[in-house]
Amino acid sequence: MFLVDQVDTLPTMQETRAVGSSQPESNPTITLRSLKKVSNPHSIHGIYPYRGKMSSLDAAHVISQLPHDAVLLDPFCGTGTVVYEAQVRGMRAIGVDNNPLACIIARGKTEPLIVEETLEHLEQAIAAAKNLQSPSFMPDAPAQYFHPTTAEQIMRMIAVSDDFSSYELSVLYGSMCVAARACNGWIWTSTSIGRLNRPLRAVDFYKTMMRKAKKHISFVIGEPPAAIHQHDTRRITEVVPKNSIDVVYCSPPYFDALDYTGYYSKLVLEITGADRARIREGLIQRYSTYKQDVSMALSAIDRVVKNDALIIFVVGDRMVRRRLVRGAEFFTEIAPWNDPYIVERSYACTPSRIWDKINRTQRREQVIVWNLGA
Repeated sequence: MFLVDQVDTLPTMQETRAVGSSQPESNPTITLRSLKKVSNPHSIHGIYPYRGKMSSLDAAHVISQLPHDAVLLDPFCGTGTVVYEAQVRGMRAIGVDNNPLACIIARGKTEPLIVEETLEHLEQAIAAAKNLQSPSFMPDAPAQYFHPTTAEQIMRMIAVSDDFSSYELSVLYGSMCVAARACNGWIWTSTSIGRLNRPLRAVDFYKTMMRKAKKHISFVIGEPPAAIHQHDTRRITEVVPKNSIDVVYCSPPYFDALDYTGYYSKLVLEITGADRARIREGLIQRYSTYKQDVSMALSAIDRVVKNDALIIFVVGDRMVRRRLVRGAEFFTEIAPWNDPYIVERSYACTPSRIWDKINRTQRREQVIVWNLGA
């Protein structure tokens, strides 16, 4: 069975372990190690600055210890960190998310491609963009963040992107975020937009795109096939067969109602003309209905997992209306599964830890493990 051996909480992500039963004769061990950093700059995951991403290093470490033949589901996959790392491991992986922008990025990380053809196609698209006679103007709201020359180049690329693959779209959208930072003198963080820093600097968007395309493309492996479904997890049985999942591994939506269409994503959605309000309507990010929405999602997940499935949730404490809410207690109360083992660990080298220092709070992260076959 899967358990987690408790150890004393350390000031960084502590090392713990879990014993697994998916292959009883081998009695494998799962560890959660101490991390001095939570992101890997030399990976596919920097292709887009999505808010609330799970640590790719942590995900890779956990997934590397799971059976190769297990079918893994991330029911709140975002931009596909867990799905990609499972694919690297050779596992069959499924991701579900109701944010169309996130799903494009997740597919961009996991869909197969031919490197030479992809880079050549982008070069051809840039040449076509430069030759456009009358490109559209960028909408006023996002245009304020870009130098006019850069804004025009972005709109030219959008005009020629109708046949872009998911990877090419990921490069296009990720490059918009890089360009916004660069136009404002790099004073913004990688995940948050700050004040305008005038005068705005002109950035060659075409070169920015090609640099990003070449930087990340070697990390795309595309095998085994991964499935990314743009769908509401509360109705996950419509896209994932019942009793088909061996492992669920995810970080569910933050229950302080983090806006997954905000910050850099807001810029991208506004530039591309997407209906941001409609996208937000389909996401679980309202605190007033969060408990009900997540309860529905967990019940739906319960119908697609096998009777002996392993379920791992990475959650955290949150300050909600000046009250500290413990993630483990919240999810344990509403989950349809019993007797979880919970490992608590401190934030390490993350924006959360920085804000905790500013706000004089001491929030922690919890890893909740349910072993239904125990």
